[in-house]
Amino acid sequence: MKNLLTLLVLCLSNFAISQVYGEIFMDKRDVATEFTFTIEHTKEATLVFDIRVNKDGKVTSCVLNEERSTTASYPVMMKAKNKIMSQLKFNTGIGYPEFHQGYVQMKTVQSDSISKPDPFAPPF
Repeated sequence: MKNLLTLLVLCLSNFAISQVYGEIFMDKRDVATEFTFTIEHTKEATLVFDIRVNKDGKVTSCVLNEERSTTASYPVMMKAKNKIMSQLKFNTGIGYPEFHQGYVQMKTVQSDSISKPDPFAPPF
């Protein structure tokens, strides 16, 4: 049981940083907050953002990398950028540079209209 718990923690921590690349990934700077690297959109796509992180772990710059992204849809780009800027936080540390660079890969997923409750449906 103890080994299973250890394996689960290792897998989850690996998943949390699996969408972050660059210097941040190479320096093994972990994501400090719960963050999902997905965003709802009408079709599947990949968005890649170049980011900079300060010593406090806050994302200070987030720019869409159009060469690596598979869509340039402005609404989904802004939704993903706002999510990164407001929710993505990294661990703080003295050994990290003042502005740590890297990039984040976000995936879009299609929303299922079946799973969402209809606000106009009659009560059961």
